[in-house]
Order: sequence, then C-alpha cells, then structure tokens
Amino acid sequence: MIIGKPKKILVSAFIVITIAFVYTKLDKTPSIESVSQDLLDWKSEELLFNYKGKTLSYHDSGGEFTKVVVLLHGYPTSSFDWHLIWPELKTHYRLIAMDMLGFGFSDKPNGIDYSIAMQTDILESLLKKLNIESINLIAHDYGDNVAQELLARNIEKKEEYPLRIESVTLLNGGLFPETHNPTIIQSLFSSPIGALAASFTNQTLFNKSFNKVFGPNSKPTAQDLINQWYIICHQKGYKIADKLTHASYDRKNNRERWVGAIINPQVPVLYMSGQLDPVTGMQTVDRYLELVPHPNVITLDEVGHYPQLENPTEVLKQIKTHITKVDSSSNIKHN
Repeated sequence: MIIGKPKKILVSAFIVITIAFVYTKLDKTPSIESVSQDLLDWKSEELLFNYKGKTLSYHDSGGEFTKVVVLLHGYPTSSFDWHLIWPELKTHYRLIAMDMLGFGFSDKPNGIDYSIAMQTDILESLLKKLNIESINLIAHDYGDNVAQELLARNIEKKEEYPLRIESVTLLNGGLFPETHNPTIIQSLFSSPIGALAASFTNQTLFNKSFNKVFGPNSKPTAQDLINQWYIICHQKGYKIADKLTHASYDRKNNRERWVGAIINPQVPVLYMSGQLDPVTGMQTVDRYLELVPHPNVITLDEVGHYPQLENPTEVLKQIKTHITKVDSSSNIKHN
C-alpha cells in the first residue's frame, strides 16, 4: 500500500526524463535549405523599421494607388500568412504588412509585456513614418484585437496620431473573450508553467497544434509547416510563446472598449469566419450576430482558422467586394 506513491513518482520522473531526452534530440530550427522559395522571396522583400531600439520587419508593396490596405497577422505566425492573396491585392492597392514585435522576422525580446496597446503604438508609428493617414484594415486572429484597439482609438479621437480608417475586414479572431476557445498548447502557454511549456516546444508539437485549427480538407502541407516553424524559430521565438499570450488578458481587460468598437465602429466592418475553426468559429459568429447591429458576416463552411490560407480565392473576392462597396457608398454620400 505504501509502495504505490513512490511508484507513481518514479513513473512521473521517467516520463519527464523521457520527454526531456526526446526533446534534446529533436532539431529546433529547420535549415534554410528546407524552406520554400515563396518564403525566401518574401523574406528578401522585407523592409526594416526601428521602434525604440527594436527592429521590425515589414512589407510595403508601393505603387501609385490612392487606397492603402494594412494587413495584420495572427498568433503565432507572421505577415507571411498573407502571401497567397498579396500578389492580386497589390494590383489594386498599396499594401502594408508588418511582423508585429515578437513575431515573424521582427525582434523578439524576452523581457517585455507584449500588450495589444504596444503593438498598436508600433503600427501607428510605422504608418506615421510612411506618411499614411488613411487606411483599409484587414486583420486575422491576434490582429483582430489590434484592429479593435485602432477602432476604439478612432472613436475616442486620439490626437497622438489621427489615423482615418475607411473600412475593416476581420477574419477569425478573439473578438469576444467569452467565445474564445484557445488550443491546449495556448492554454498551457498562458498558465503559470507557460515559460516551461514554451521552452519544450518543437516542430512536432507545433505541427500537431497548428494542424488542428484547419479544416479537414485544407490542412497545411509538410512544406507549409516547415515554413511556419522556421519563421517562429527566428531569434528563438518559441521561447517567448507564453509572453505572446498577453492578448488573452487584454481581451478581458478591454472587453467593453473593444466590443463597443465593433458594435459602433463608425466605419464599415466585414467579419469573415471559417466555421470549422475550433478556436473562434461558429460561437464567435453567433455572438457577433447577437451583439452587432446590422452585421455584415460571411461564413465559410469548409474552412478552419486560417481563411486566407485555406480559401484565398474566396477571401480575396470578399475583401475586394467590401472595399469597393465602401468606395461606392462614400462617393454617393460625397456627391
């Protein structure tokens, strides 16, 4: 009877040691030779921006366009999430996409709080540097919260940087803390053992977690997974995965401001949702329809958490339609 407890301790210790052994044998970072040409081309076109001593990677398609579209990526990925719709969009608009601090090929410092307010400040600083005063927003996941913060500041008429928002397109994101269902690994990262869990993350664990949020017929390929993990491993970004979950606290602390910003946005908002997303799928759409007056919602029934990667053709179509309708409406009002 007394032997049971020591046995349980020994078994637990054996499991921990085995995991640690396997972990040390797994290669953390894919070689540059293993990534796709698409990613190499994307990286080669990056521009750099300095914000308070931190270097941010961003893309600017340029061109003589009157419309500027800013694309905001999600967690735990990067602006590369937009690479499938970028070529078509840049024939119509000037595009700006930044890897937020802690993500992608931007710096990933360890000793800071990755608040949504800070990410928004950085984005505003970049747009100000580029002399951009009016934008159309396209956001996904974590980026949705940055968009909500921008909308809230727009409503509050913040004087620091009077950015004009013409339209907003939101893809699957944690708009409402009560309908956000994080994955198991995300829950671990935001727990008291988050830092430990982050240090043990590797390609195998990432692949399993990432795959689960996609639709059954639109899973990432083996090459897609290598690309995504390679980006996360830049500056050993997996080590701060726990710190990047700060957004979950921000959602709760800013709920009234952020939800108020999409209930009364003062600009046209489109919400597009992959309904097979276990994190922010059908429940988020139901809540959106319940709270938002005159909602503009597009649902994609066979798509999971990453519509822009799983069904880029439809996402492109809806984005262009939304911005065109906004332009038409503005011209009618102006005339």
